[in-house]
Parts: sequence; C-alpha cells; structure tokens
Amino acid sequence: MTKQLTTVEESKMTYRPEVHPRHVRVLAYAEARVVLDAALAEAERIGVPASVALLDAGRELLAFGRQDGAGLLTGEVATGKAFTAISLGTASGDLAVAANTGGDFAALHHATSRNLVTFAGGFPLVDAESGNLVGAIGASGGSLDEDIAIAQAGVTAFLELAR
Repeated sequence: MTKQLTTVEESKMTYRPEVHPRHVRVLAYAEARVVLDAALAEAERIGVPASVALLDAGRELLAFGRQDGAGLLTGEVATGKAFTAISLGTASGDLAVAANTGGDFAALHHATSRNLVTFAGGFPLVDAESGNLVGAIGASGGSLDEDIAIAQAGVTAFLELAR
C-alpha cells in the first residue's frame, strides 16, 4: 500500500525539479517562427513552392506555412514527415528502407493512429545542451533532395538559435 502524503514537507520530498516537465526546454512559438521562416526562405530561394510544418515535443502542430503554388497534399505530407521524425527520433527518410522491407516497422506503421511518412524531408530538432527532442520539422513540395534542403535550412536556423 502506498503511503499518502499528508504534509507539505512530505510532498516536497517527491518533487524533483531536475526532471519536472516544466524544467525541460520547449520549442517556443517565437523560435518556431524563426525556423519556419528560414525553411520557407530556402524554398523560395530554390524556386520550390512548399509547405513546412513544425511540431513541438508533444507532437502537436506549433507552426505551419504553405507557400502560394504548393500542392494541396504538401501540408499533410510535411506534417507527417515532422510527426515521424519526432515520434521516432530520426530523419523521416532514414526509415524508407525499414518501411519497404516489412517486418516490425510495417507493423508499427499500421499500429499508429497517425500516418508515419518515410519520405525524406523530416528531421527531429534536438536541444544541443540536454540532448532532448524538442520538436521536429517537415517539408514537402519539391523533390526529396529539395525537401531535405528546405528542412535542413530550418534545422540550421534552430541550431543557430542555441548559440
């Protein structure tokens, strides 16, 4: 049987600020906008109308942009790439081989309520100080190489924010 904590002093014994969620770095909206703007600027620079999505550590949409001329499905695909990257902690394109060979990954793909997207162009955003995943970026609209370049521009902007 678990002992009920009855006093303030007893309850303080269980609180550990170093692991409490409010002490974990989060991706702020203002930071997400900087990352989003950098990615969209790269899309414009290379002439690819794109959609870019940023998800927070909770896998919720934090910032999104869809440029004029971007295809209708690009928003969903960009969000899916970011979702895959934050959920599995790796670039979405790294999973293409695993997805195509069946086995455990194929079962995982069917076990989730949201689609995992294994096309390149989704990357986790990792806090350099703690090593924690704080979000993810996904880009869609061009070739896989173009989507990678667009998302990487966002990753670079994220890393520069930490300096």
